[in-house]
Amino acid sequence: MTGSAGTVITLLRHAWSRHRIPLIPIALAIGLFEFLLTRLAPAPNEVNWISGLMATMPPEVRALIGNELAVTPGGFLAIGYAHPFFILLLATWVVRVSAAAVAGEVGLGTLDMLASRPAARWTLLVSGMKTVALGLAAIVGCGWAGTAIGLGLRSLDVPATGLLPVAAMAWLLFTAFGAVGLLISASRRDGGQAIGWTTAVIAASFVLDYLARLWTPIARLRPLSLFRYYEPQVILAIGVPTRAVLVLAGTLVAGLVAGLALLARRDL
Repeated sequence: MTGSAGTVITLLRHAWSRHRIPLIPIALAIGLFEFLLTRLAPAPNEVNWISGLMATMPPEVRALIGNELAVTPGGFLAIGYAHPFFILLLATWVVRVSAAAVAGEVGLGTLDMLASRPAARWTLLVSGMKTVALGLAAIVGCGWAGTAIGLGLRSLDVPATGLLPVAAMAWLLFTAFGAVGLLISASRRDGGQAIGWTTAVIAASFVLDYLARLWTPIARLRPLSLFRYYEPQVILAIGVPTRAVLVLAGTLVAGLVAGLALLARRDL
């Protein structure tokens, strides 16, 4: 166990050396983005005219951006945690790290050196999962810090702590995607293939959720998307749905367990 723990630490250091350069600008960009939204959010006395503007939009568009929740200062800030820019940067981290954890090392020919230590194969996936989760925590944490700083400089009658559950669920959603990415990585021998498949899974999930909200005939398919269980405005308004936590946590555990089982049997 001590040897395995030492290997996990070694692999985490290796991951840090590979991924620290993109992590810092991603985290800072997210923090700056969420800070800027606090400058653009409508003040409490501006809500009425924005509500009138929303009333002129088609029902499908109002449903997509959150109806009346979007015109409140808190609802506007919550949109920032589901904005394509926010989603893209978190997805970039997940795809990069999960693909590199196993498939990337195999493709580069460095896995033999990393696996030469006397420890079980599971250390590869565990260290990869920790890297994904810790990196996401840093990125999402910077985003929330940007919101908190912005709200400290401009009063919008929105407590920064109210957005902590939104940030936590964003972390859980993309950590679940990270587990799926690690499962894919464990099945591939090339980092490019793992990147392509993981990107496709996240993109398909996002598009399915987007289209299911707009097009009634496929609305029943929406629960198949993990994005269905991450609705920042709903979380801000009524709290974190228990079902969403169970589905995302269950996906995380299932992806990690399946990846461990696959890695234990495959030829490295």
